[in-house]
Amino acid sequence: MRRFIHSTLAAACIGSSVSVVVAQPDDPPPMAPPVRPQWDDERPARGITVGLQVPLVPLSRPTAAPSAVDCVPAAVGPQPSLPVAASAAIPGPASTLPPPVPRQRPFTPPVPPAVPAVPPSTIASADLPPVAPAPVNLPEIPMAPWPAQGVRGNPVVEPPTAEPTDKPLPEIPTPAATDKPLPEIPTIEPTRESPSEGSATIEGANPRLPEVPIITEVGHGRPAHLGDWLCDPVQRLFPQHGPVRLRGWINSGGVYNSSVPDSKFNGPYAIVDRSAEPMLNQLYVILDHPLPTTGRFGAGFRVDTLFGSDFYLGQSRGFEVDRDFGLRWNGQYYGLAIPQAYAEWGDDVISLKLGRFYTTVGYEVLPAVGNFFYSRAYSFQFGQPITHWGGLLTTQLTRHWNVHVGLVNGWDTLVGRANNINFLGGLKYQATDWWWTSFALISGQEQNNVANLPNIRGTDGNRTRYSFLFGLLPGGACAKWEYVFHHYYGFQENGTPQGNFARWYGIDQYLYYRVSPSLRAGMRFEWFRDEDGTRVGLNRPANPNKPPLPGNFFSLTTGVNYSPTANFLVRPEIRWDFTTDSARPAFNDGQKNYQLLLGCDVIWQF
Repeated sequence: MRRFIHSTLAAACIGSSVSVVVAQPDDPPPMAPPVRPQWDDERPARGITVGLQVPLVPLSRPTAAPSAVDCVPAAVGPQPSLPVAASAAIPGPASTLPPPVPRQRPFTPPVPPAVPAVPPSTIASADLPPVAPAPVNLPEIPMAPWPAQGVRGNPVVEPPTAEPTDKPLPEIPTPAATDKPLPEIPTIEPTRESPSEGSATIEGANPRLPEVPIITEVGHGRPAHLGDWLCDPVQRLFPQHGPVRLRGWINSGGVYNSSVPDSKFNGPYAIVDRSAEPMLNQLYVILDHPLPTTGRFGAGFRVDTLFGSDFYLGQSRGFEVDRDFGLRWNGQYYGLAIPQAYAEWGDDVISLKLGRFYTTVGYEVLPAVGNFFYSRAYSFQFGQPITHWGGLLTTQLTRHWNVHVGLVNGWDTLVGRANNINFLGGLKYQATDWWWTSFALISGQEQNNVANLPNIRGTDGNRTRYSFLFGLLPGGACAKWEYVFHHYYGFQENGTPQGNFARWYGIDQYLYYRVSPSLRAGMRFEWFRDEDGTRVGLNRPANPNKPPLPGNFFSLTTGVNYSPTANFLVRPEIRWDFTTDSARPAFNDGQKNYQLLLGCDVIWQF
């Protein structure tokens, strides 16, 4: 019976290309599935797919040597499926084929096993094909960028969104190759005014830089000193790029006088003059429309408003005060002034102002942000005008030369007892980024007894004042060191009781050192000589330190500017004042020839 079964299976495998599935030796005997026809494209779980199907025959589990055999020669390996016609064409009887080699199938766990190797003892090594090495998990090779061309023998693989490689890449247009020029990126037009907000002209400013130019001027020559402005522009609370801009600052501080005067006035001062008393010095607001800086001709305007204790020097006769300096709407300690209100026409090369504007004579200015120190120099308080009413023409002659000329109604006067045209002019030479010099002058008929001295006829006379400045910044605008020299001279015709020229003159020197981007140290030494006692002491009515105070006045001031941000500044300082005039002491309500001041203020810009 066994021989009959083996003969039947052999004939079926060879003569009819029958697929046979033999049960695994270790598997339980499966039930015979129902017979159903299968098509050529259907594949059974095991065996070779052919056109003719034969029902599977269950076999009993072997107890000794394995008896299950595959109908595949061990030396040939599995063969591809053949159609019925091809299988019928195979010549020769079944007895001429090599006998099938039985293979032992060892027990394996439920996990799908790898293909078992054939024992070398049953098959000759010469009949075996080369055995491929076992697969090894190699480390993953990082993907290179998509190549433009494939490697020889390998297809080119492109990302899903890539263009076909047989087409040339589109050429990127350049401004020279395009038919139309590329649209120009709009630039921020800087203001012609300096960040110190105290200049009537900007001499040497770079119009292509943002709001804070590298070299900015106040008056007719000074660079700005607020914190790190030269290298770090201020962030404004309101947009600064529209047709009309709004900006400003708040300045508040106090001064302690070691002499503790009974009047609480710090000697013959006209600003920062109250001792041991907190003061709102300036609430300063600017509304303006600057001139264009792109070479176009245009029109602009500017209005400055100041409220605080510093209003006193921002007044003019015929406007905030009457012709004899009588107060109108302001009090003695706090008031409102409009130190600038003008219209302007021109461009970044030439411009004309008409209205009220700050003087171009001198070094220090009224706006708090335009000065390094909290206190002011004698030359600013007693030796120069602060504002003018009139017209001013400014032009940049060359890269290095800037010139301005104007006609104004004297010193700080809209309508006064003496209304005379004065000449205002100056020029500046900006040699390089690290040094500059300038000269400015005002001259014309003025009232000769502004100090109300006795025995002086109330007539007019020529009043002339000039200033010469020299600035040195070794290393450029953001250098560590900066030095400024200021010399001035003024005279008033018929200014003395004897009808002679009243004279005042002096020298100011400033030295600054940048410790860090947020910290600067400074020192100021000044000498002011009021030769005839007609200038020092022109201050608030309640201040008892009034002219005549002839003599030499000296002061030494040292302090720092600490600016954690460009919008915020703290300015502590120590100031020592003394005079060589022993006939009448000028400090501590006329009791001392010296005084020591400790001051500090803060500035917040918006």
